Amino acid sequence: MEDEATTSAKLTELRQHLENISGQQIDASDEQLLQLFFRVSLSSYEDGTILSRSIIFPGKSCTQASALPGSFLDVSSSASTDATGRRTFLLTDFICSTDNSFAAPVSLLVTPNTQTPCYATMTHTLVPDPNAPGRFNDLQFTVFTWNANGRPAPNISFDWRCRLLSFQIIG
Repeated sequence: MEDEATTSAKLTELRQHLENISGQQIDASDEQLLQLFFRVSLSSYEDGTILSRSIIFPGKSCTQASALPGSFLDVSSSASTDATGRRTFLLTDFICSTDNSFAAPVSLLVTPNTQTPCYATMTHTLVPDPNAPGRFNDLQFTVFTWNANGRPAPNISFDWRCRLLSFQIIG
């Protein structure tokens, strides 16, 4: 038991040192912290079909995403809310590409990982690219967790998944 308490204290101290060095809070479990490098997210690009509807003309129009040139980006990861029951982050924190162009529709899913009953909601905003008017190069998410009484539920771990249209940047 004493070894467990000593290990926990050392991990807390290590986390503090690493946060001081990096200048940011480290969102990693103790097991991940010991590895120094750990998997954060999964992402994939795949072809698909985009259905569009006209504001003026009836009917629908279907286009292959790869014909645009574009594809669907599917990303998933885990995180946790803070002491206020919320967490805001950017999609580009979880993907390797650095030159992006995203578009709607955006599909989001958030699943709390807790034995205590709670609710989770998620909002998003496409972030405009300051260097290319009309283009969106990021997506900002905010996750909120709530207890059964409708009050914010702090420090709730959750899994999330996002799927959206991603255009290839040519040249």
